[in-house]
Amino acid sequence: MAGMLGVLAFPLFVHLGRAPVRAWDESLFAMRAAYMAEQGRYLPDYDHWIPKGALHPNSKPPFTTWIQVIFLKVLGTTELALRLPASLAALGAMLFILWFFHNKLDMWPAGWTSAFVLATSSGFVREHAARTGDHDAPLALYMLMGVLAFYVLLNEEDRKARVKWWVLLSASAIASLLTKYLFGAMFWPGMALYAIYKGKLSWLLRQRALWVSATVVVLSCGGWVAFMEWQQPGFAGRVLYYEMLHRYTTVIEEHHAPWYFFLLQFWEGHFQPWLWLLPVPLAMLFFKASQKMKDFVLLLTACAATHLLVISSAHTKLPHYDVAAYPLLAMLAGIGLWKTMELLHLNWTNPLFQPTVVGLAIAGVVGFGILPYSKVIAQVWNPVWQEDENKYGYLFKEIEAHHGSLRKFKLVAPVFEAQAVYYAGLYNRRKGYQIELEDFPKRVQPGDTIMVCNRNYIDYLFRNYQLQGLATYEQCFVARVEGRSMASEDERKGQK
Repeated sequence: MAGMLGVLAFPLFVHLGRAPVRAWDESLFAMRAAYMAEQGRYLPDYDHWIPKGALHPNSKPPFTTWIQVIFLKVLGTTELALRLPASLAALGAMLFILWFFHNKLDMWPAGWTSAFVLATSSGFVREHAARTGDHDAPLALYMLMGVLAFYVLLNEEDRKARVKWWVLLSASAIASLLTKYLFGAMFWPGMALYAIYKGKLSWLLRQRALWVSATVVVLSCGGWVAFMEWQQPGFAGRVLYYEMLHRYTTVIEEHHAPWYFFLLQFWEGHFQPWLWLLPVPLAMLFFKASQKMKDFVLLLTACAATHLLVISSAHTKLPHYDVAAYPLLAMLAGIGLWKTMELLHLNWTNPLFQPTVVGLAIAGVVGFGILPYSKVIAQVWNPVWQEDENKYGYLFKEIEAHHGSLRKFKLVAPVFEAQAVYYAGLYNRRKGYQIELEDFPKRVQPGDTIMVCNRNYIDYLFRNYQLQGLATYEQCFVARVEGRSMASEDERKGQK
């Protein structure tokens, strides 16, 4: 068992802190958590992290940030500390699946196959999910706990035994909503459909515990938004429109894609080869199987389907919007894998089918074991970010390791280059650097020491200035501005 747990955990934690934080969301979450760890309060906008940072209001909910703050306090402000909560949440989802299959469904082999599917799903064990300091993998755990608690509640006859599941369901709702607002409620329509199918919707609505739980959830989540509105007028409006309504009804920041975008992601590798196993549990709904298994498959299918329907119909689409669905899809595919293995086992000793069974078993071990695990290991083994906006962090680490005297310079970058802003603020706050943000390369003066990664800015600077290189990482560099170039001087004289 310990060896299998190691197999599941290895892709989540190997080289977890090696790469710098990624631009945009991970950098923004890093600023929120680091500011809260240092200042003990919520980050209003990003010029509080470093002067001249973007005046971009921070309206994200705090639950998972609080967890990250604890890790930053204990382990220091590092990439590893920022990312551990997400990776531990992913491992927690696997362990919860194992426990649930064993203790509530009495199908422990399906628990192991489901956990293995999740651990080898490229769309889950990647950046912006289980491998970075974003909040999608923790959200997937919170939402999974809610679905499984709901399943037990509708099947548990003992009133006292139901209490702990009501508590878990309420805690799941609070954690989900305070991690990603209404996105954390994406499984609720599927849960309601399941209650209707079971003929228990009216029973559910008569439960006093439901209304107590709902009250606690509304007071917890609504109370936090109300408090922030009191602290920062306009906060609630931004939450309602920017964080929720506008993402569904309009295209935010050019993140548009066709309706089949997430299905295409699954098909092109995010959920391969496991996509091929999903028909097996779906077929069980129409053929001989235990009612308990049919009910469970139906609940998982309803929740995953409603989630994917909502995010596919939204106008704004981002690749990580499907992360919360992976644990449910992994359980469905895991059931399919278990049933397939069971069928092969039943025919293993039959001389008539044995050659075919042996061949299928070998193909299965390779196609559904070795290849997906090798693929996910290759994906996480040596993570190196290739995008230009993700290279500032490498240059900062190069400077710190090999150029100790470079502690004061201008960081010339677009106004909201999130990774650049995060590391500039971090090095100023924690390492004693004196870094000034400058978003307009025309303001560079002879005598300045500058850092730059943006290719357009680099082209402009080389055309207009004489630069003495001091440190480099790929196309990024720190340089001293020696003077204006001859071509630039001639152009200026011509303009006069």
